[in-house]
Amino acid sequence: MSQQVETTAGELHDARESVPVIQKGAYGAGTLTLNLLPGALGVFSFFLITAFGMDPFLAGLLGGLPRLFDAITDPIMGFITDNTKSRWGRRRPYIVVGAILSGVFFAMLWQLDPEASQEYNFWYFLIFSLIFTIGNTMFATPFVGLGYEMTSDYNERTRLMAFANTMGQVAWMIVPWFWVLIADPDLFSSQAEGVQQLSLFVAGACITLGILPGLFCKGIDASDMGNRAEISFKTIFSNLKEVFKGIKQVFGNKPFVRLCGATFLVFNGFQLVASFSFFIIVFHMFGGDYGATGTWPAWFSTVSAIVTAFLVIPVISWMASKWGKRNAFVISTVISIVGYGLKW
Repeated sequence: MSQQVETTAGELHDARESVPVIQKGAYGAGTLTLNLLPGALGVFSFFLITAFGMDPFLAGLLGGLPRLFDAITDPIMGFITDNTKSRWGRRRPYIVVGAILSGVFFAMLWQLDPEASQEYNFWYFLIFSLIFTIGNTMFATPFVGLGYEMTSDYNERTRLMAFANTMGQVAWMIVPWFWVLIADPDLFSSQAEGVQQLSLFVAGACITLGILPGLFCKGIDASDMGNRAEISFKTIFSNLKEVFKGIKQVFGNKPFVRLCGATFLVFNGFQLVASFSFFIIVFHMFGGDYGATGTWPAWFSTVSAIVTAFLVIPVISWMASKWGKRNAFVISTVISIVGYGLKW
């Protein structure tokens, strides 16, 4: 009898800690949005030079300055969402509003005028980039936090992240084809028109998919959580002081700092080395002939994303459940280093 009660209790605990499929799908849609926005931004930014005549140095500034601004807004948004009290929770309202703002301002960002002066387009793009960054931070920061609060079960959280990242890979299957679509004269009369029109579809997709986790996902009940700061205009300066105090405390946590450092190196290393594929295909395989290259770079990126989604992520998820997340991270990182080294 005692064993039966324990078994029943265990089953109830597993059911309570498991994330329903609908919520997993909604969170996966948010992860797709999280990847689609920076992926599209990276592709479209190339056309600042070719379609809108932006000086490469200024185009580089337009890519870097918003990232510095993002480094400031992220911890502030984290503080705000952690201390928010609302009937809808402390994450979900920001996710919905942030997804809408991200999509709207992404579309506005790319409505540049190819006939306007370079100075006008520079300031137009910079201002809307900063506004877009605020909207994207409002979406991304609470969205990531929500994922860790949807279940307290160690393995279920791994499965949730694996499922979400599998859906997120769809973005990297789609984004490479933006190069092909924008430059296709049968679709658009100019590259500028291609960027302007395609940005509207990307924005619509991001709004539609981005609001889903805010509508359907559920995190922990934070209604009775104590020790939360008051969020208001009167407490802006005192809250900013707490934000920087918190950052200082975080940097005193050596394991967390090591994890952040590893994340920074892995992510940025991936972004840097992944771009080598384009040059290998164009210049090594096809001798610099863009016409002969055709759609091969897009196919390469799409197939890579498919393999990652349906082979790599499930294997890594299995490794994490079997051997622990730390060991899975070390093993997969070593394999990645060898694989990317082969590109040389």
